Amino acid sequence: MFWKFFKKTADPSETNPKSSLGTKTTLPLAFLQKLVPVGKLSPEELKALNVSIEHFTPGQIIFNRGENADALMYLYSGNVFLEATNGSGYAVDENTFTAYHPLSSHADHHFTAIAKSAAQIAYLPLSVLQHSNNAALTHNPLFNATAIPPELSDSDFFNAFCAAFRRDELRLPSLPDVAFRLRRALQKDISIADAVKIINLDPVIASKLIQVANSPLYRTVNPISKCHDAINRLGLKATQNLVTSISLHNLFRSNNKLLNNRVQQLWRQSIQIASLSYTLAGMAKKINPDEALLAGLTHNIGALPIITFAESVKNITFTEQELDKTIEVLQDPVGEFILKKWHFPENLVKIPSQSGNWYYNGDPALQMSDIVLLARFHALLGNKQTHKLPPLSTLPAFAKLGEKTLTPDMSLHALQEAKQQISEALSFFRT
Repeated sequence: MFWKFFKKTADPSETNPKSSLGTKTTLPLAFLQKLVPVGKLSPEELKALNVSIEHFTPGQIIFNRGENADALMYLYSGNVFLEATNGSGYAVDENTFTAYHPLSSHADHHFTAIAKSAAQIAYLPLSVLQHSNNAALTHNPLFNATAIPPELSDSDFFNAFCAAFRRDELRLPSLPDVAFRLRRALQKDISIADAVKIINLDPVIASKLIQVANSPLYRTVNPISKCHDAINRLGLKATQNLVTSISLHNLFRSNNKLLNNRVQQLWRQSIQIASLSYTLAGMAKKINPDEALLAGLTHNIGALPIITFAESVKNITFTEQELDKTIEVLQDPVGEFILKKWHFPENLVKIPSQSGNWYYNGDPALQMSDIVLLARFHALLGNKQTHKLPPLSTLPAFAKLGEKTLTPDMSLHALQEAKQQISEALSFFRT
């Protein structure tokens, strides 16, 4: 490839010394608003950003793999190739969706970036990543009426939902009784026998728990037939997570036929994300797979009150597009609100909002939200939204998972196969 030739022959002095940035400039607001995730900032904040531009000639190295990153870089014009150590990589061309994602978002660069043509690189402060994450909170229309997205500003449905939320008039889903009792009881020091008494209050959940304990998830040889034995095999903590997971299916229902189709679609999506989360947690060996399963099942719980509201309103007309956009904008903060009311632990409460932001990076160590985020990413591969996905290698969650666990150029065959096995084992969630 010609850019490799340039890389070999380029004068070392041409490698960009990142100690000195290029010429400070003002970029068009329309360009900044397209950047992911920077575009979440308000127009005023975007205009106030300290931006500089650096020019590169064909074959010039923009940054080297392993170097420290001290700025957030986007391709403004031209073409760039991101090269891995084995020579593989991918191209980034101006005015494409990939160009609106950072060339690198890690503390250390994971690729070497080489200009394929004359190129301009925009440099923004690294702090803008965290700032844009915080913007999702301060620009939340549930709490800030001035933060309504322009495309929903005239939506009676969206505005009515936000108003009902602020007045605390929404019908929020309640944690199923057995799951609630078990969570509350496990805050104390209870025995397996005590847990059995609670779970047996719901024979369906008890039988499904036994089914789980006999499933390939726990790679058992000797089948069991009693709830006590199931809990003894699983452990109290795993039992709590699985009972909650099993009981969630009853929440995903609607009396309206059309809306019920949407709810069932959400449930199938939950199972898919849960399966992938379980698989990735097992591969990473740093996150509890049972808890990852529950995190995946609840990542979109915030969509339920929106659909319930759509079912209940009689004097407000809305389109399917309005409903879709309302769910897209509000399901994460609403989901966080619900999980907080259910008294879930903090690492699960934050899953809806943190796992929906590709560039969220709250902790240098691998977190539950990283696992669910990567599960959401892989669930979108192969569908009509694939072209809108950022390069996997630019995600902070991917870097924390480790290249030996999952590489950008590895076949997803093994992951898909594992997902299929888990999905089959979790078939009891569908009934």
